[in-house]
Amino acid sequence: MKLELKPLLKKLQPFLNFLKKDSVAIFLVIVAIVFGFLIWRIGSLAGAEPSQDALDESLLKVVRPKIDQDSIAKIKALQAQNVDIQSYFVDRNNPFQE
Repeated sequence: MKLELKPLLKKLQPFLNFLKKDSVAIFLVIVAIVFGFLIWRIGSLAGAEPSQDALDESLLKVVRPKIDQDSIAKIKALQAQNVDIQSYFVDRNNPFQE
């Protein structure tokens, strides 16, 4: 069985002519389909809520900060001293106030 290309090319010639003639329109349709899919996908992902399993897993990863007792004592001592800080700008005007 021998495969002849000439009859096959003759049958494909109208299709190839169509592709050459309307290549810009075909390209624009493909680009519109791709953009439409991207817009639809972004819209569906923007409104997606995480599952309860994902929430539980992320809560397990949260590390609680630990403050040692020396730091707590130092903070309480500073609060008890009630240090008053004087500003260098006594009469400062806010430029964003009307």
